[in-house]
Amino acid sequence: YLAKHPGAFWVNFGDFNWFRMEEIVDIRFVGGFARAGSITPKDYRDAKPDPVSGFGSFIASHMNDDHMDSTIAMIAHAIPGLDVSEAVITSVDSLGMYVKCTRTPRASDQPQQFKIRLPFPRKIEDRKDVKEVIVEMTRAAQGAATEAN
Repeated sequence: YLAKHPGAFWVNFGDFNWFRMEEIVDIRFVGGFARAGSITPKDYRDAKPDPVSGFGSFIASHMNDDHMDSTIAMIAHAIPGLDVSEAVITSVDSLGMYVKCTRTPRASDQPQQFKIRLPFPRKIEDRKDVKEVIVEMTRAAQGAATEAN
């Protein structure tokens, strides 16, 4: 472990322990508040990395730097009535993106921040697909906004 992670200083903490599991019979994933689930050992063994994981952060950075207005429009289209002033994509995968939103409710002057999941209309397989789907979602949002006005 230390050969692969030389900066893992926490291995020297008194509450850090090493375990070797001989047989995995159940897997429970806890990914944070309201994000948990189970998977069978076979499904875990057979799983492949998400095809977008290698470049999703570059897409998020580009969208955040150059196209935040498109992200805001996609959110407004996906969740009618949700009016956000800022939408920062925090991660992108083959099924969608997580977006940190900022809004100020009508009855308050205090901004709120929260994350939402903005799903893609179909699973993405490569970088070209991501661009096509985001453009498609942006155009759908713009079309809906034009029809509303």
